[in-house]
Amino acid sequence: MTKIRKPLSIEQLKEIQMRSDSPDMRVVLWEVRRLREIAATADELDRSLGPRVGMSGLIRATLRVQLDDQPCFVGMQPPQ
Repeated sequence: MTKIRKPLSIEQLKEIQMRSDSPDMRVVLWEVRRLREIAATADELDRSLGPRVGMSGLIRATLRVQLDDQPCFVGMQPPQ
């Protein structure tokens, strides 16, 4: 299985757009934005659910690790 690359920062995405501002590139960048919005929704949901216990807690902890590595959440503190 191929390892997924580290996420691109907003600055890197802007640089890519400046180098190739084609209609196709704009569609790809909107897709990135859409997926980041989904990640933001998952983050909000996880933070609102309270303590992580049982199997659902394990699933949420795994999700939290993935969300914390996303550029839109870097620097945010995980819930206590």
